Parts: sequence; structure tokens; C-alpha cells
Amino acid sequence: MSLDGLKIVKCGSQLWIEIDRVEKANAMTVAMMEGITSAIVQAGADETTHAVVLSAKGEKHFCAGVDVREQSPDGDAARQRERRSHALAALQDSVMVAPVPVIVALNGLAVGAGAMLALMADGCVAVEGSALSLPEIDIGIPTFSGANVLNVIGGRALAADLIQTGRRLPAVDALNRGLISAVVLRGELELSAKKAGEALGSKNRQAFVDNKSWINRGLRAALEEAREEHARHRARTQGVGKH
Repeated sequence: MSLDGLKIVKCGSQLWIEIDRVEKANAMTVAMMEGITSAIVQAGADETTHAVVLSAKGEKHFCAGVDVREQSPDGDAARQRERRSHALAALQDSVMVAPVPVIVALNGLAVGAGAMLALMADGCVAVEGSALSLPEIDIGIPTFSGANVLNVIGGRALAADLIQTGRRLPAVDALNRGLISAVVLRGELELSAKKAGEALGSKNRQAFVDNKSWINRGLRAALEEAREEHARHRARTQGVGKH
């Protein structure tokens, strides 16, 4: 199945979702996020699907995050920001609660929401030279979600480092910190991601999802807190100058 910017294929017992928007650094539109979410939810409801692999086209970018330049179909910029926010939240939730493992095949740079997906997946296999980045500070905006994800997964020191500097974290460093599963040669990425999905997908499904729900409880609470702060921040900044 193909949607704009996505290719979704069932390969045996695995569902492969490929982000295919290379000309936009694989940045996700609202429709793309909704499409990925729907595919993950459907995979979780299908007893013949044992794992989901999220990959991307090209060799430079896994995902440049959410496409903040996407225009609203009705011309309402504020409503479009809300659409993006809700679509991203639903996508993140689908990854965290899916009863099957979600594996990220990191082919290049993962930025913003793309980096968060790699971090919150059940496993992430990365190619040499790939990296994670949460550089929102360099364009003058805060990332409460990114800060909370890193705080829970990597600790306060790493969160303060990456969030406040905007620097890239090379995949090798992420591996050494236990943030991703493996770093492989580019030619080995697809097979390595497939094997990671097979390994986790072979576990008892109910036990896997019960463990996953318990493991992710702190991350889900932290993201909910961050979303509430993002909403308050949007309300404050949208009101500036409107007197």
C-alpha cells in the first residue's frame, strides 16, 4: 500500500513502513503521521503481524521531524499547529502502546520528532554515521517533549546537553549510552532490523505488551506533562501582541 510520502508493505510476519519524502528530508506531514499511526494500530490488531519496522528512503535523513511548513488546507495556521500536535501525539502513543515490537531502522539523521521516534521505539538499529538531533533551540523554540523523552530515557545530563546545545548525538555514542540497539554497516541495516523484529516478535505477545506498558509508564506520563506545557506555551505565544 502506498500513501503520499509512505510505502507500507507486509513482509511475512512483519509490517514495514517506509517514509518516502526524500525531497523534504523525510519530514512528516499530518497525513503521513496519521498514516503511520493507522498502520501501527492495525498491525497491533492483526495476530499474523509480529513486528513493525519503521524505515526511511535515502541515505541522508531518516526523518527531519514534523513538516512545520505544511500549509493548512483551510488557511488557519493556528488550527494547523493543533493538527500537527494531535497527529504527532497519536503517533507517539501508537509506538508506546503497540502490542507488537516497533523497530526503527535508522538510515541517517533523525531530527526532532524523528529522533524521539527512534528513542521511544522498542528497538533501533542504526547505520554508521547516522545521528540523533533535537535542535529546536537553534530556531528559537523550546521542545518540552524532547526534553522529557531524553530525561526519562537518557537522564538529566544528556537531556540538558542535547536540548540546550542542539548538537547531534552520533549513533555510536547513542549505542554506548544504551539509547539504541545496534550500529551496523549500511548494507546490513535491513537484515539487522528484520532480525531485531523477529527476536522481539517471537516473545509471548501478552507478556510482551504487559512488560512494555509497565516499562513505558514513566515515559507516557512525562510526554503527557510535556504536551500540556506545549499547549500552554502555544496559548501564551499566540496571545502576544493581540491587544
